[in-house]
Amino acid sequence: MNIVEQINEWSAEVLDPAVFVVDVEFKPGGGKLLVLIDSEGPLTIEQCRSLNRHLSNKLDESDYGDTPYILEVSSPGVDRPLKQIKQYAKHIGRELKVKLTGETELTGKLVSLNEDEIVLLLKDVKKGYLAKVPVEKTIAFKDIEETLVMVSFN
Repeated sequence: MNIVEQINEWSAEVLDPAVFVVDVEFKPGGGKLLVLIDSEGPLTIEQCRSLNRHLSNKLDESDYGDTPYILEVSSPGVDRPLKQIKQYAKHIGRELKVKLTGETELTGKLVSLNEDEIVLLLKDVKKGYLAKVPVEKTIAFKDIEETLVMVSFN
C-alpha cells in the first residue's frame, strides 16, 4: 500500500463521517506530507489538529517514518480547485469557474448537483452580468477538468 492509500485508511479511523480527505500530497525528498481535508459543514482547527496527531503517531509507528518530513493537515483553502463531488454541495449558491475538458471555461452560480452532474446559472459572457433570461447549463462531472470557487468580497 502506498503512502496516499495508507493516509486515507488511517484518516478514516478517526474522522467524523462528515469530514473527508480531499487530497494527499507527498513528494519524496521534498520533506513535506500535506493532507487536505474538508467537511460537509464548517471544518474546525480541532478536527485538523486531531487528525494531525493521529497520523503523526501512525507514521512514527510505520515504515513511512524513515524519511524526515513535515506533516501538515489543513483545509484546501480558497485557491485550490474542488477535487471531490462532496465538496460541491456546500458551495451551492456560490459562483464557480469551471474548466471543461478542452479549453472551454464557464462561470456561473452553482444551482444544484447530483452524483453525476452540476447545474450552473451562467453569466452573460460578454458583460459579466447574469443574462436577462437566465441560462442554466448542466455539466457532467466527467467533463470537468477543474473547478474553482470564485471569492466574493461583497
